Amino acid sequence: MAKSKIIKEIANKDISLEVAFNRLLIIASDIENHDLIDWATNELNGYSNNSIVPSYRKSGLGQIIYSGINGAFQITSQPLPDGAINSDIIDILKNNTFSQDISTIEKFASDDNKEGIIRDITNLASMVYENTGIQCVNIYMKYTKATFIHILSSIRTKLLKVFIELDRIFGCLDNLDIDTEGKEVEEINKKLNIIIFEDNSITIGNNNKLKNNIFKKLGEKNNGN
Repeated sequence: MAKSKIIKEIANKDISLEVAFNRLLIIASDIENHDLIDWATNELNGYSNNSIVPSYRKSGLGQIIYSGINGAFQITSQPLPDGAINSDIIDILKNNTFSQDISTIEKFASDDNKEGIIRDITNLASMVYENTGIQCVNIYMKYTKATFIHILSSIRTKLLKVFIELDRIFGCLDNLDIDTEGKEVEEINKKLNIIIFEDNSITIGNNNKLKNNIFKKLGEKNNGN
């Protein structure tokens, strides 16, 4: 049985995930699946400070880089020594997430993004000085595009599973028209939500709300900008 074109396009990476989520939003509205609508909307627009950010957008600990004075030496853009930041703060930094819209995540993962993305944590300079004597003027965590490729892979897998299930139930989705007549829509939506939430990745607490206000700012930028 032939699969819907959207399934092949996602699998072959012929369309952006932004386009795929826009199509999913239309279908989710037809079957009145509000959880699916919320998921697609958050991925398209980005997760707000009050939204629950999925664990698949968890970035882990980036490479911590600093510039400053270490003893008699002026240091520029070198890895910060182990132990410079307290272990409890490291644990918080490991729970860092990226909440940007899907098109921005795709941009971060592109071949043009060679230098990576940074997050400023210079507000930890006093802790570093107390622990090591290093005087930092700049500290940041660096993420390579591999981080964002992994995020996109997780999202693409979920999208594929959702569209495959929709195709199985409703047939060809190419016209984005869903005929729910004779279908148990409530049961269908339960199955779809299991696919989305199967690893509880979208029900984990909001990791953007990092305690102690670790991040001085949450905006990302290319190193070269």
